Formats: sequence, C-alpha cells, structure tokens
Amino acid sequence: MKHRLPGALMTGFVPVLLLAGAAGCGLFEPRDPEEPSQSSLNYRPPTEPTVVIANLQSAVEQRNQANYISCFSDAARGAQPFVFIPSADAAASYGGTLAFWTLDDERSYFQNLIARSGQQAYASLSLTLKTTTVTSDSVVSAYDYILVFEHNESGFPRTARGSMQFTFREDASNFWAIQRWVDFKTTNDVSWSDFKGKFSN
Repeated sequence: MKHRLPGALMTGFVPVLLLAGAAGCGLFEPRDPEEPSQSSLNYRPPTEPTVVIANLQSAVEQRNQANYISCFSDAARGAQPFVFIPSADAAASYGGTLAFWTLDDERSYFQNLIARSGQQAYASLSLTLKTTTVTSDSVVSAYDYILVFEHNESGFPRTARGSMQFTFREDASNFWAIQRWVDFKTTNDVSWSDFKGKFSN
C-alpha cells in the first residue's frame, strides 16, 4: 500500500528542499563589503536633470567613482559623447591634458583624486543655480560652485570655486546625463578645471 503525504506537507516540501539547497550554496551567507568604486543605494535613476545634480553631489561627497561617472553622457549608452571645456586659465596651464578631454579622462581624474585622499577624507560640492534654459532636446543650467576635496597633494589647494554650465541630454533609455560641461574661473581660487589637470595622471 502506498503512503501519500498530506496536501499541506506536499505544498511545503519542495520549497523547504530548495531553501536548504540554496543555503548550502551560500545564498544566506554575509555579503562582502561594497567596494568604494561600486554604485551604491544613494544613486537614483536620473529621470530628470535635478536628479543628476543630486547624484553628482552625493558621488563627490562619498568619493564614489562609479556613481560619479554615471552622471555623464556615455556614447556606449546611446547618448552623445561627453564634452568638457576647461576654464581659460587651466587650459593655458594644462593645455595638452585638457584640450581633448573624454569620458575616460573624467573617470581617471576622479579615480586619481580619490586615490590621493585618505579613507576618511572630507569632500563636498555646493552648487547655486543661476539660470536654466529648456529646449526641445536639452536643458542648459548655469551654477556657481564650491568644490572641497581633502587630498594628499602638497602645495595644491583643496578648494575650487567658479561657475559652470551643464547641458543635460537624454540617452536611449530616457535617462538624463551631463553631455556638455563648460567651466569658468570667477575668483582667485583655482577652478574645477585645475583639479582635473592636476589629478589627470
């Protein structure tokens, strides 16, 4: 005579076996700490330009390279290539370096900046919106900025001040990113362009 398991036991029997098997595969083991270069939960899908700005500020403050570079237009994601135009003073000082700036240069600069700072180094980005112009395919916004980044490069300032103009465009997935960045020196302090030139290698 065959014995059959009650229906309640039958419905719970396979999931229990699957869970037991999954546990053996390490599903419930503690995760390794997230690497600083990986994206974190602070990054929000950039469904509008203001979210891109929030992501940029968060990425600088957390010194998160992956989140930082995600704020910029990437041709690999069906977007127009990223363009950076440095301040005039920085262009004169770092002409060869800043003349043909690419997304890969942006990535390397920020990675180098992080590498030359301590684990608990302070970083912040303050932005003051000045103007915004909306067109059929872009949003152009101008900001005054103060960038503070504690690094270990002796003799080079830790604060950059200036103005910049961002052109935001959507990619093939309808996510916004900074496609064009024009930097301006407006004070006696170094501009953000100087940071890029200094930490480009």
